[in-house]
Amino acid sequence: MISEDTVLEFAASSFNSVWTVELLLMLKRDPNRSWEAGELIRELRSSQVVVAGALANLLGAGLVVEQEKGRFQYQTSPGRMEQLVDALEIVYDTKPTAVVRAIVATSNRKLKLLSDAFRFKE
Repeated sequence: MISEDTVLEFAASSFNSVWTVELLLMLKRDPNRSWEAGELIRELRSSQVVVAGALANLLGAGLVVEQEKGRFQYQTSPGRMEQLVDALEIVYDTKPTAVVRAIVATSNRKLKLLSDAFRFKE
């Protein structure tokens, strides 16, 4: 069994937004279906920019594949990654705010590091 802390660390380090988690879990619910971007936008009630960013994040993480031009499907190899996604689904269903906080906290840390890099030193 994967611990909640491990799942939260996975979410924080792997996903750039909560929309990405929502998209991943939606695709996972019907792993044999391939979706067009427009269908994903309608299903998530989101925007093209958000879905495109989430898909890029998931493609980069190896959790989604583009089956044919513009059609996307959940796919991960059996093993640790599949276990992490299964555990993420459980934690997100039972404690969604914990997952949201983990992702947002990481985003805030990244922004602070970036802003600190441009800060003038006295």
